[in-house]
Amino acid sequence: MIFVCLGTKRFSFNRLLKEIDTLIYEGKIEDDVFAQIGQTTYTPKHFRYNRFLSAEEYDAKVNNADLVITHGGTGAIIKALKANKQIIAVPRLKKYDEHLDDHQLQIVGFFTEQGYVRRVDELENLYDVINKAKKKPIKKSFKGSGNIIKIIDEFIELH
Repeated sequence: MIFVCLGTKRFSFNRLLKEIDTLIYEGKIEDDVFAQIGQTTYTPKHFRYNRFLSAEEYDAKVNNADLVITHGGTGAIIKALKANKQIIAVPRLKKYDEHLDDHQLQIVGFFTEQGYVRRVDELENLYDVINKAKKKPIKKSFKGSGNIIKIIDEFIELH
């Protein structure tokens, strides 16, 4: 199962949901897909979704997923890392009005450079990255400590 999580903030991420819908419609994604879409305005046509999940429901979706596709929020990424999941992180981009700035590029960049996640900035690459995640999973385990947010903050400040 692929779990797509977009957070709960006021920002839409229609671009990602539309691409997943297209890939399912074209038969390129055959997995069961479920998304937590938050306040995104696009309504998925070819996969199940809820706007919001309780903490227990969210944890269950992460734990049952083979692959997590997430926005570039630290909470979503860290939750999936702690559950030892394969992760594709897609940063929300300012140029598409998905966020106020491009800080998610730095967050996703940090986790990618550390070897924990695969990154997709432009969605024409999503299908190839999904296939790569299935065929050649990341083996590095996350042994996060309570200092991870501080480390990320320091990284962002330096870049």
